[in-house]
Amino acid sequence: MNDKELEELILKCYRGKTVAILGYRENGGRQRAHFLKNRGINVIIGLRIGDECWEEAKKDGFKVLPVWEAAEQAQVAQVW
Repeated sequence: MNDKELEELILKCYRGKTVAILGYRENGGRQRAHFLKNRGINVIIGLRIGDECWEEAKKDGFKVLPVWEAAEQAQVAQVW
């Protein structure tokens, strides 16, 4: 399976679901959140209260919640 096929498989599995990205640092979570959002997947961000990335994620257009609330609202969670 090549990268494009893997990407399509992932998107097929996530369509119609809410994905919680738990973590929003430059080294993974932020890129994954934008990747999914740009492909029509509903993404919410889960962070610790007071996390320095909270406002950045909001400015980027994401719904941001405390980690456990984001996980409860999503059908899929990815930890970064």
